[in-house]
Amino acid sequence: MVSQTMADNAVENRSEEDAELLSPAVMSFDDDGRPHLRGGRCQTCGARTFPRVEVCPACMGEEMVEEIMPDHGTLYSYTVVHVGPACWEKPMTLGYVDFDNGVRVFTHLKGKVAIGQEVALSLDTVGHQPDGRELHSFVFSADGVS
Repeated sequence: MVSQTMADNAVENRSEEDAELLSPAVMSFDDDGRPHLRGGRCQTCGARTFPRVEVCPACMGEEMVEEIMPDHGTLYSYTVVHVGPACWEKPMTLGYVDFDNGVRVFTHLKGKVAIGQEVALSLDTVGHQPDGRELHSFVFSADGVS
C-alpha cells in the first residue's frame, strides 16, 4: 500500500515529481490521509452517481451535489487483464464494487479477491509513467476490511 507520505505527494503533486494521482477530481482525503471517493447525489430524485455528473441520469435534474461515497463495498465481479496500457502494472485485476447506497464503481483491485467479498478503499500504485513516476489511484482490496 502507499504510505501516507506517498499519498500526500500524489495528492499535492507539487512538492515532488515522482508520483502522479490518477483522477484527482474524484478523490479527497481526510485529516488522517484516508482517501474518499467524491460522487454526486441528485437534489431532485436522490439518485447517486460516481463520479459526480452535472445532469442526473435518472431524472435529468440539474441539481447535483457532491457526496462522499462509502469506503467499503461488495465485489460484484472482476477480471484479470494481461494486456493493457503500457503504463499500468500487468497483470492487473479490475472489477466492479457495489456500495450500500446503490452506486457501482469500476476500479482496480489489489490482492486476492472473490465475488461477494467485502472490500475496502485505499490508495495504491497502479503503474508507472515512461519517466518512472508512479501512478497512484484508488483501489479496493480485502486488506483493511474490519
